[in-house]
Amino acid sequence: MEEEIKGTIIAQFPKNNREMICVGRSEFQGKQLVFVRTYAAGLEDEELVPTPSGVSLAAELTNELVQGVQALKDALKTEGVVAKIKKNSKQEVWIGMSIFKERPLIYIRTYAVWGDDPEFKPTKKGISVSTELYPQLLEVVQKLTT
Repeated sequence: MEEEIKGTIIAQFPKNNREMICVGRSEFQGKQLVFVRTYAAGLEDEELVPTPSGVSLAAELTNELVQGVQALKDALKTEGVVAKIKKNSKQEVWIGMSIFKERPLIYIRTYAVWGDDPEFKPTKKGISVSTELYPQLLEVVQKLTT
């Protein structure tokens, strides 16, 4: 999991009855980051703890993240990628909509290239939420800019 050790949750909304989608700011190895991550209640108390599901981006890419989520508004009925945010030469964060088990889902996921293969492939780093939660996702992501 990407570390958000010094992370501050700015906003959140329920993904389901066990998990929350949280956005915030953090610092890792001296770099300022923003994150979108699934959190769940800890085993011993009700405090939220980060799960492996999520993405982090350099803080200077916050506006691109917000614009990517805004672009979903007109694409919630069509599968595909609406935005790609370059993290580095080998990683991008893709924002889009897909159908899984006949259910439309929004995804924000890290894609990467490995070895000599130039094609970006999905990694385990990312979140998926029901398209019904788009208004809440947009609202919390926009709070990263305030």
